[in-house]
Amino acid sequence: MADIRAGLLATALVLALAGCSDNAPDDEPTGRTTSVSPAPVRTDRDPIAKRFPRLGEFVETHWQASAAGADTRGVTGPTDTRIEALVVLRPDTLATIIKGYEWQPAPPNWDAPLSAELRPFLPTGGTWQVSEQFAKDVRTAQYNGTVYLDAGSGTVFLRVIDS
Repeated sequence: MADIRAGLLATALVLALAGCSDNAPDDEPTGRTTSVSPAPVRTDRDPIAKRFPRLGEFVETHWQASAAGADTRGVTGPTDTRIEALVVLRPDTLATIIKGYEWQPAPPNWDAPLSAELRPFLPTGGTWQVSEQFAKDVRTAQYNGTVYLDAGSGTVFLRVIDS
C-alpha cells in the first residue's frame, strides 16, 4: 500500500511540475521581435528648442529620437535616449555663433553615423566644422555627443545621448 501511495505522490509531483513549465528555453525571448523599425523623422521644433536652448533661433529641424543601449529583456528602469538632428539656424543666429566660437574642420567621415532617414536632409557640399566650446554649450549638462556646423547652409548636426 505504501508503494502505491509513493507512486501516486511521485506521479502527482511530476504532473504539477510539468504544468509549471512553458517548455520554452530560458534563453529565447517569447513573443518578442528582434528587429526594430527606425525611428520616424520628426519636424516639430519645441522638443529640440527646449532641450538645446543654446542653439538659438532656427528655421527648421529634422530629427529622430530612439532608445540607446542594449535590450534589457523587459527589465524596467531608466532609458537613455539618443537624439540625432539636423537643425537649420536663422542667418542672424548663425552669424552670432560663427563669431562667438573658435572653429576647426570636422574630422573625416564625421557623418558616418548619420541615419539613412536623415541623410536626405543633409546639405550637399557643406564645409563642416567643430568647436568644442560650442558643442559643450549646446549639449548642456544633460547630453553628451557630437555637434557640427556647416556655416554655408547654417545647419547644425547633433548626435547626442542624455545622461
